[in-house]
Amino acid sequence: MKIIITEEQYGKLTKEKLRKLCYDVWNNQKKRGKEPHIDDVIYDVSGIQKDSNEDYKIIRPIWYEYNGGFNSLADRIVDEIEGKIFDLKSEWGNLDTKIKVDQIYLNTFYGLPKSIIISVDLNNQGTMDFMMYEEGTDNEINVNDTIEAAYMEALGNYESTDFKDYLEGEVYDLLYKKIKKYGIPLEDVSVDLKEF
Repeated sequence: MKIIITEEQYGKLTKEKLRKLCYDVWNNQKKRGKEPHIDDVIYDVSGIQKDSNEDYKIIRPIWYEYNGGFNSLADRIVDEIEGKIFDLKSEWGNLDTKIKVDQIYLNTFYGLPKSIIISVDLNNQGTMDFMMYEEGTDNEINVNDTIEAAYMEALGNYESTDFKDYLEGEVYDLLYKKIKKYGIPLEDVSVDLKEF
């Protein structure tokens, strides 16, 4: 006797198996004394690529469910980083400053993957290396000065968006490492230069 099922029924069966796999992996992480996280084994076994649309539609909702919902995870991120000050250092550009997480926005628009956007203040009195022109010449020199001075130089000599993109990239990398364990995608960061 053959049993014929619809594609929708097959999808439900597959999703239930995937949910069971995910819960088993996360429960085993807990048993070993580790904080549950989205382990690569889930992607390897399921064949779903991490950070793909399929991941955001299938794996992440199971993760959110396991953790009490998207908002529960987002609240943990807010508690951990919002209003806090972090050191921002990078060998590239000899960047040395601080950032203050100003606000976290939840992106939960229907049809889009759930994610967060983080707004930060970056201390413009921190320092970095940058190229500037010697006064009255066409000679470029490498200097280490405040981020504010670097931004002013960028405004006067090339696109300031390149400068802001560099800073946003460094901030993104720092914050991504801090919130990665929560499994909520970091969609974007916005940076304001301020003295604090």
